[in-house]
Amino acid sequence: MPVISPNAFAPPAANDAAAPVAADLRERVRRLERAHSAQRAGRTAVPLGIAAIDALLPEGGLLTGALHEIEAGPTPSGRVAPHDGAALGFAAHLMGRFGPGTLLWCRQPSASFDAQPYAAALATWFDPARLLMITTRRDEDLFWAMEEGLRCPGIAAVLGETRAADPTAGRRLSLAAEKSGVPALLLRPQPAPPQSVCTTRWRLASAPSRSTPGLNDIGAPRWRLELRRNRFGTPSVDEFPSWLVEWNDETHRLAVVPQAVNGSAGPPQAAVDRESDSARRVAPRLVG
Repeated sequence: MPVISPNAFAPPAANDAAAPVAADLRERVRRLERAHSAQRAGRTAVPLGIAAIDALLPEGGLLTGALHEIEAGPTPSGRVAPHDGAALGFAAHLMGRFGPGTLLWCRQPSASFDAQPYAAALATWFDPARLLMITTRRDEDLFWAMEEGLRCPGIAAVLGETRAADPTAGRRLSLAAEKSGVPALLLRPQPAPPQSVCTTRWRLASAPSRSTPGLNDIGAPRWRLELRRNRFGTPSVDEFPSWLVEWNDETHRLAVVPQAVNGSAGPPQAAVDRESDSARRVAPRLVG
């Protein structure tokens, strides 16, 4: 077992390179955290099915006994559209990866005309018959329902849809998920504060779909997916690795779009002008 000496935390000498020492120390601490997380009882990982992303995650996927966050991100125009379908669709995709068992979805309506997720659209990712929906009036009730759900037998995953950022509630959910081995997900309609105990945090935004050459149709839904936090995963070159992913209705899988990994290549301007294509296609199907 690797051991970190107290001297590793001492200030570097004047002739030492501080940056390499700090980077090496962070890597050693991260390795210890990963080893500890893998040894915890009931902790397994469920792959997302995307090799490029699973390679960065601990044990090759999402840890089940952990808290994960999904948040809506800004589109190329700079706006954050909480009902554009990207964050909600990705959350449903993750929920469908866990099972078998009941999927508990807890939500607090954000407005008078806030619509519930549309069951026919959720069927793309999992059987709606598995879904148990709970609506609460207060943030405290939502977090309580999530925590109680994590303790119930037969629950495959628990998701909470909320705007609140309560550090104490987050810690309680993380501990409850770790103890039960059931994954807990928080879905936020806007970026959350950076302080969090979550294991991973994902930021989603709708991306321009690609039309069939020669036609003026609407292509498959595309999302800009960004990994904002990866507590036990492999460090990457970029601080926040990102991908352009596309949903395939035939294979029922997400795939990374070629030449668009980590921002190496962006969509053409013509596609940017059609920024809302995917949003218009997905949003009506996800809410009803």
